[in-house]
Amino acid sequence: MAEETKNPMDLNGDGKVTIAEKVQYYAGKAGEKVEQAATKAFNEVKEDTKDLRAKAADKAKEFGAKASDKAKELGAKASDKAKELGAKAAEKAKDVYADAKEGLAEAADKAKAKVEEMKAKKA
Repeated sequence: MAEETKNPMDLNGDGKVTIAEKVQYYAGKAGEKVEQAATKAFNEVKEDTKDLRAKAADKAKEFGAKASDKAKELGAKASDKAKELGAKAAEKAKDVYADAKEGLAEAADKAKAKVEEMKAKKA
């Protein structure tokens, strides 16, 4: 007995392959190919995004380091400027204090003179 090989396009198993069965068979094969291509494309995109995510993470670290360095630099400049302004303010405060002390001494002298003058008028 010779074994008959079944034609894969004979979808209903009646031994005859109709045009409708051929169309349906090739449509199924095309669907499989489309699915394979889509799966392959999806996997390639997935791999590409892994690379992109890794590159983005590296860039983020790089920018983070630069931002940190810049922040330290600006912090140091601000600290230096604050020290400079503090020194200027202290100097100005000394000047104001000296002026106030001098003005107060003059006012005290004038008050003493006025008191002396009033005492002299009373006597």
